[in-house]
Amino acid sequence: MEAAPTSTNEDRFAVGDGWALVLDGAGRYPGESGGCVHPVAWVVERLTAHLSACLPHPDRPLTTIVRSAIKATMADHGPTCDITDPLSPGATGAVARVGKDQVEWLVLGDAAVVIDQGANGCTSIVDDRVDHLPDAPVVEGRVRTYSPAYVATVRNQPNGFWVLGAVPDAADHALVGSLPRRSVDQVLLCSDGVSRLTERYAWTWREVFDLHATSGPEALIRAVRTAELDDPNPRRWRGKRHDDATVVVLRTDTGSD
Repeated sequence: MEAAPTSTNEDRFAVGDGWALVLDGAGRYPGESGGCVHPVAWVVERLTAHLSACLPHPDRPLTTIVRSAIKATMADHGPTCDITDPLSPGATGAVARVGKDQVEWLVLGDAAVVIDQGANGCTSIVDDRVDHLPDAPVVEGRVRTYSPAYVATVRNQPNGFWVLGAVPDAADHALVGSLPRRSVDQVLLCSDGVSRLTERYAWTWREVFDLHATSGPEALIRAVRTAELDDPNPRRWRGKRHDDATVVVLRTDTGSD
């Protein structure tokens, strides 16, 4: 995990016995409070803590765990926070859990889970709904981004996109799935600060897994930073030139990296 240069890190990760999660802070926009007095990182930390407390219980579905974590995080706010504000800070997230027979995952927001099935290839589960909003107005400021007024109409809304934080029903709109454990070698979870290697810079997920296998997560983050600095036209992308970057690989045999 590494913060974007000159920024406060709003990513978080956690790993346990047979599970892992990666969260990436969502919000806030310049000039917008989101109705909340807490920094985005505080919200991400609370979500991480509540998810981590529930994920060791294999009998609880991932959507139920995420709903519970959102509710608990909402309860952590004080009366000075208006969490009904549609721009209330939250997080995108990727969760994976290795059970006795199944590997399960849940993705919400622009995070990613990538399943390595060895000779059968890599399957990515990326919630890119935020990139496919119809007629979304992009404003040209310090970075190219959606207008906050527009985001307020589509965040945690049908036909929009969903994040963790202040709307428990977001759990029901997550991308979820499972595969037999015997068919999965390892699972990669990452924030969009790492998935941009494939989305922007033409890497394959096999190349990502191979670099991790030989040189570890730090090498992947170094590769991200090199690609960002070498980009001849970073303004072509919506979003930041540099972003917080977090990656965790959950192996189905022995644990996590």
